[in-house]
Parts: sequence; C-alpha cells; structure tokens
Amino acid sequence: MIKRVGFFREFATQDADASAPSIHDAVRPCGLIDESGLLAYLASGTEIFGAMGAERDAITGAEWIPGAGSLVTDGTWMWPVELRHYVERYHAELPEDFMADVRAARYTAAPVTRRRTEEIILEVFGRSSFTAQATEGPWTDGFFTWYLSDLTLQSGARMLDSLETAGLKIRLPLTGDISLSVKGQGGSGSRRARDGRPAAEVLADPAAGEVTLHLWFASDTFTTVGVRRLKGTTAAVVHSLAGLQEPEREQVVAALVRSLDQLRDRCLGFVLDRAGRSPLAAWDAVVCDGTSPSVALPDSIAVDRSRSAPPSAFGNMSGTPYGHLTVFSRGPADRDRA
Repeated sequence: MIKRVGFFREFATQDADASAPSIHDAVRPCGLIDESGLLAYLASGTEIFGAMGAERDAITGAEWIPGAGSLVTDGTWMWPVELRHYVERYHAELPEDFMADVRAARYTAAPVTRRRTEEIILEVFGRSSFTAQATEGPWTDGFFTWYLSDLTLQSGARMLDSLETAGLKIRLPLTGDISLSVKGQGGSGSRRARDGRPAAEVLADPAAGEVTLHLWFASDTFTTVGVRRLKGTTAAVVHSLAGLQEPEREQVVAALVRSLDQLRDRCLGFVLDRAGRSPLAAWDAVVCDGTSPSVALPDSIAVDRSRSAPPSAFGNMSGTPYGHLTVFSRGPADRDRA
C-alpha cells in the first residue's frame, strides 16, 4: 500500500480531507540542516498524475503554485507536487519515518518501474469513472489537444524534443523505426511518409494535410499525435488517449502535461477530455475565437484570458492561471457526477 505524506487539508487535491493535518501546524521558523536534500528528493520523484493550472498558496494566498494537485511518488511514498513549495517557503515539518527513508536514499528518489507506477495509480484512483463515462455518449475516444499559434519546423522540433524528454518517444524502442503517416489535402487516403524528411518537417508542412505520428510510451504501448491545420498558421495538435488502460492513460497524460509546460508560450489553449465526452472540433472556436462552449465540458480547458468567453460559460469549473492562459478544470466530485 502506498504511503501518503504532505496531504494537508488545505490543499485542493483529491486526497485532502477534513481529517488531514493542517499546513499551519506544520510551519516551522527554520528548516532542517538537510532541508536542501529534502527539496532535491521531493523534486526527483516520478509524477503519476498531472494537474494543469495553479492553486493559491494556502498560507498567504499571495502566490500561485503551478501544477498544484499533481501527484509524485518514489514507489513507497506519494506526495502532492506543491509540498516542495511549503517546505521551501515555510520549512513544513514532515513525518520522521518519511525523513528516514529520504536520508537512507541519499536525497534522490529511485526511478519507479512502470509496473509499480501502474499499481499505485490503480490503488489511488481505483476503477476510473472515466471508463464508464466513455461509453455514455457518441464520442468515445479521449484526447488531449493543444492549439499552437505557429507550427514551424523549429517549433515542431521543439515539441518533439519536449515529448521525448517527457517519455513519449517517436522511435519504436526495439527497432528505432518511426511510424508517420499523412493524409493529403482534399481527403486522399493515409499513407506512410517515406521521403526521408525529419518528422518535425512533415508535421510543420501545411501541404502535408493531416499527419499522424506514433509516440511510444513503452515497447508495447503507444499513443498517437495528429496535426489538423486551422486558420492561418494555427494548428491543433491532437494526442489520442484511445485504447489506453487507466494506469497507462494517467502516465501518458502526466507526460503530456510536462511536455506542454515547455511549449505554453506558443499555446493558444488546450483541451483535456479523458473520456471523449465531446467531439474534437467542438473546441476549435472556443479556444481560437473565444466563443462559449456548446457541448459537455471536458476535464480541463485552457483559454487565452485576452479573448476567452466569460468564466460563467464554463459552469462550476474553477479557473486558475497558467502563464497567459486560464485553465478551467473539473474537481474530483464534478468528475464523479458527470
């Protein structure tokens, strides 16, 4: 069973509850002599659930903490990513049994195997409600779509580099092959791209039409990324979540969140719909033109503050800043009721 540390009741994570300790009681005037090592350990864990947006500092309310609500593990312990902020700012005191494990590991969390990661995700989330919801409507393929203002050779290469760093590789690990297909403009059928051009060049080529590329999470597990051209140089980069089981899906989503964080300066917005409640194209006008949503809301949607629909258009979803974007996300209870 995974051990939990740092889930204070003021935190807006799915594990926080009224019986949890208060962060105010954990604040100390100065840190431990090895606090720098503790901070390094908290930063070196494996992220198993990625949350977009930010949450306010629960003590002062003066700062926004990016990615708050994301979950990190070392295989034995699990903690919210914002815990590091409270240790660094307020020297939050943590349980001695956790600190003993940190010191025994010499302040570096060991890599977590894929199998152990899957076990933890299943334990934490159980049988996901997303699986049941995916069969309720006409759209059943989950997706994570980024809207990029200018997809060029340079930005395409940067995107693939960020995906690679996040653990989603364009080459099949066993053979080194790249699976890239294109569907020509005018609806001509898909075909393998065999002209030897770099994948980033094909992705960025407006004449290529719709492009689909395999991203390998493991030697036997992949997802796909496709590019749809919109107005001008704007492109919708669609990551499919179809066919992924719950543990794998959350790991892929976490990897995509890490990758997107490197690209958000060029991002007009994004949509995360794990269960495929809505059609892909329904969000083009919402993100690019600032219109109000007309279909069921996804898990998260981010829009540019300068041209977005009013917050009321997103119902009870909470808005938090993410650079120049505002992210509207469902809370855990909202997801259960959807």
